[in-house]
Amino acid sequence: MRILLISGSVAEPAHTTALIEEIAARLREKGCEADVWDLRVRPLPIADPKYHYEPEKHIDETARELIRLASQADAFVLGSPNYHNSYSGVLKNALDILNMDMFRDKPVGLVGNGGGIRSTQPIDHLRIVVRGLLGVAIPMQVASCKSDFMLESGRYIVTAEDLKQRLDAFTAQLITYTEKLK
Repeated sequence: MRILLISGSVAEPAHTTALIEEIAARLREKGCEADVWDLRVRPLPIADPKYHYEPEKHIDETARELIRLASQADAFVLGSPNYHNSYSGVLKNALDILNMDMFRDKPVGLVGNGGGIRSTQPIDHLRIVVRGLLGVAIPMQVASCKSDFMLESGRYIVTAEDLKQRLDAFTAQLITYTEKLK
């Protein structure tokens, strides 16, 4: 089972990336192949609509690599910070580089970080986008806030026990949906 996880944060360090990495570790523990795409580390060019129907012909090598990983994925996890009550522009751009063929009938887990409060707005907006991509947003979602983490060696680490339990349940549901829809 291959899962592509995309972090839509450009912060360093990033709570959203910490969530994505924590989920990837849990997926790997359960025998999944988890590819993490950090949009801060691997930025993409602005989406060009001329590649919408043939994304694999994209001129940009980095975009083609994301397209390849998305095409091979059995499922996805999309993560975003809360930017003005929605998800980040870099994540939207990444999704615009991809197309429906990559998401059709595949499970998509959604996670977000709200800064000072646990906020679901980015996740709610992403749920609509996933539907437009013909993906299947799983019912379980994860919303976190800065108090759920501790800064350690320049990286955020999930420390809240209730969030760790939610991540376990989220990961289990994503695997279940992926097995059933595969």
